[in-house]
Amino acid sequence: MTVWKYEKNHIIQKRILTLSFFFLFIIFVLIGRLFYLQILQGDKFLLLAEKNRISLRLTMPDRGYIYDRNGILLAENKKTFQAVLVKEQSPDYKKTIDSFSKLVPLQEEEKERILKEIKNKRAFTPVRVKDSLTPKEVTLLQLNAPDLPGIQIEEGIIRSYPYKDINTHAVGYVSLFLDSDGKNKDDPLLNLPGYRIGRAGIEKSYEKLLCGEPGSKKTEVNAAGYSVRLLEKNKSVSGKELTLTIDNRLQQYATELFEDNAGSAILMDVKTGEIKTMVSLPSFDANLFLTSISSKDWKSLSGNKKKPMQNKALYGTYSPGSIFKLIVALAGLENKVISENTTINCGGYTQLGEQRFHCWKREGHGKLNLVQALEHSCDVYFYEVAQKIGAEKILEIAKKLGFGQETGIDLENEKSGLLPSFEWKKKKFNDSWRMGDTLNLSIGQGFLSATPLQIVRAVSAIANGGYLVKPHLLQQENLSLSAPLFDKKNLSVIRQGMFDVVNKVGATAYGSRFDLNGLKMAGKTATTQVRRISLEERKKGLKDQKLIPWEHRDHALFAGFAPTNNPRYAVVVVVEHGIGGSRTAAPIASKLLKKALELDIEDKKQNTETTK
Repeated sequence: MTVWKYEKNHIIQKRILTLSFFFLFIIFVLIGRLFYLQILQGDKFLLLAEKNRISLRLTMPDRGYIYDRNGILLAENKKTFQAVLVKEQSPDYKKTIDSFSKLVPLQEEEKERILKEIKNKRAFTPVRVKDSLTPKEVTLLQLNAPDLPGIQIEEGIIRSYPYKDINTHAVGYVSLFLDSDGKNKDDPLLNLPGYRIGRAGIEKSYEKLLCGEPGSKKTEVNAAGYSVRLLEKNKSVSGKELTLTIDNRLQQYATELFEDNAGSAILMDVKTGEIKTMVSLPSFDANLFLTSISSKDWKSLSGNKKKPMQNKALYGTYSPGSIFKLIVALAGLENKVISENTTINCGGYTQLGEQRFHCWKREGHGKLNLVQALEHSCDVYFYEVAQKIGAEKILEIAKKLGFGQETGIDLENEKSGLLPSFEWKKKKFNDSWRMGDTLNLSIGQGFLSATPLQIVRAVSAIANGGYLVKPHLLQQENLSLSAPLFDKKNLSVIRQGMFDVVNKVGATAYGSRFDLNGLKMAGKTATTQVRRISLEERKKGLKDQKLIPWEHRDHALFAGFAPTNNPRYAVVVVVEHGIGGSRTAAPIASKLLKKALELDIEDKKQNTETTK
């Protein structure tokens, strides 16, 4: 019995000793682990713990305001509320989105966009759910917050264009940044919910100046990821405010003058290149793109045959038509092929081999000198002159005036038009240049095409004494001018012809003349074909053009300057399918020039009274 008790005690002591060693081993392991975590890896895990406790977010900078030349606000920012979703705070984010849409309706395309962004965004990056929430919607969402896990209401800013469609093509617009926008998508600023970038006009060209620099906000968050308190805040830097050369009063007036017509108008200072008016019509409300544009609105814009999305002043290319006769006349004078007294008899057409090149006046103009030929826009006169000059010398003068080249305006994606050449035709059509091409060129038709901006710059050079200015929309200092390109006496002959076009009885634009206390306008009309006209249609004349489809009607153009005694402004007006330059384009240009001069007089008077 005693032996049995001894053995039993021995076994118990042995087990106790084994367990003691086991527990000692566990304690040493735990101590070693604690030493490793707290001593050797302490800094690392402290940082990780801090990241879980601290949330660091960028804050949106205010985009720079845009003003017209008189301080009128064209693009501003407004405070708004937006709803965002943090996926990690929503166990079932799809259910959350459905619950949200019952309170604040979401289109199916919006839901698809949200789900796509959630998949592509980094962890704990908020995804925009809805912009521009009304106070009623904010209250409704806050009351139902328990049913919307992951949804947060944030105060933000959104761009606003007070004049809607008036300045869209000059000022441009912003819209939401998309992953498809390219290489900068990893920039944390671009991933802020509701961040927008410039898409057109000044908004796009000066994006770096306007966008500003983000600030930051450091907050303490709880285990669920909700903010508990603000720890630190660094203010963002607002974008630069920009003042443009355009006059909003003229912008509005030009828009009204076009009524329902499509086209463009530019009014530019001939000495500085400052653009006071640039409208392209029809236009569209720039505010449409601030949020995700609806399918209905997008189809309405993209499917419109009058192309409201296109800035026709920069992107529209047209045959300059009879406006190009100014360049042909200047080429003749500069090369001493003709003088202002050179006369040619117009019998209604020019015969070239077996082909007849008709004048717009079927019965002909009779005997004309150069100034009279410009006054009446005689085609035959310039057919004959072009044959004497030759296409190369005409194209050389046109190139000096900027045709076939970008003007360098401070807007992106400007078109260069087309100034053809012998080499160009050979490469394009594998055919040589022919005299018929020269005759078409002489009246601004054929292969030649130009933008309204190129035309107004060329007319500015004629008006200001031969200086080629650089058009611009942002107010600038230290503007430089080129050396005068042409003989001033030759330019005065061209200007006289343009004066007579408007101010002589029976001339093509006589009905659009004005006399503002001695201030008058000079210019040149043009009517350009958009398709080949048959002999039968030619006999019917322009009166029947209203009976044919809109897109088949001739374009109407006018380019001019004022005042004639001391040119200040050049203007170009293009009315797409407007039938006749003297009929539709010249009246608009005349009223716009006159308005600009009237505003100058009013502004000068107000400034004088203010300084007294």
